[in-house]
Amino acid sequence: MTKPSKIGFSVIGALLVVVLAGFAGGKMAGGGGGGGAGGTDVSQATWITKIQKAHQLRVGCADSPPTINVKSDGTCTGADLIPMQDLADELGVKMVTVATTWQSIVAGLQADRYDVAADLDQTVERGLSIQFTNSSWSYPGVFLLPKDTKLTTAAKILATGKPIATAQGTALDSALQAIKAKELRVDTYQNAMSAVQAGRAVALFADLGTAVDMANKQKGYGIVVPNPAIFVHYVAYGVPTAMDPRSLQIVNIAIDNAVASGSIARAFAAAGYKDVDQLGALEIKP
Repeated sequence: MTKPSKIGFSVIGALLVVVLAGFAGGKMAGGGGGGGAGGTDVSQATWITKIQKAHQLRVGCADSPPTINVKSDGTCTGADLIPMQDLADELGVKMVTVATTWQSIVAGLQADRYDVAADLDQTVERGLSIQFTNSSWSYPGVFLLPKDTKLTTAAKILATGKPIATAQGTALDSALQAIKAKELRVDTYQNAMSAVQAGRAVALFADLGTAVDMANKQKGYGIVVPNPAIFVHYVAYGVPTAMDPRSLQIVNIAIDNAVASGSIARAFAAAGYKDVDQLGALEIKP
């Protein structure tokens, strides 16, 4: 897991004090005379107030082990939920996870089936439909395939002309389309892996965390890290386009604090996540 630059708690606190002071000064300056231009009171955290009134923070999540795991009962767990749990705790509400799929996670947010969409890659396409918070981590896209295939580089995998399996609707799917790779697009990474095992695809293209999780469970499989990279993305949380700036700032503080405290990094490590330089025997090298 490549983490964004960490911001110390004291720095975050200082920034918050400055921003709040700015809000207060703006209100006092604007409220003293009738000749100033009217405008929205930016100190209002409308979205946060809605969450508090509902007594719950609904978080949409799609399966992507080990960062997000969708359980059989439809609930979600995982390291990338930590900032949202922290936010819920600070607001005095319950975090409720809502399982969805990668194909419909953005649509679910737009339809108000949940308040936040977790573990989303920041893309321009998605940015046209929703807002993004600060990033919580970043990752590369990698190939997962049997070690005995002798396909040791991304170039060799692509040169086979055989389908590469991935989860439809993900940023990884878009990355393969961008390089005009032959794809086998399925609903989940688990089914993409099944396609590789059945010989219907030469490899799985997934985020590093998913590939490590599967490689640990499937003996004889290894990871090819593309060089140069085919895909590297920052992961954040999707929020509604109408979210007010004050609420977005509060959400970002919760995310920055979770990153700065190391709680996300520790949870990733506990779940077995490995960065590229930690792959060891899992990596297939040229």
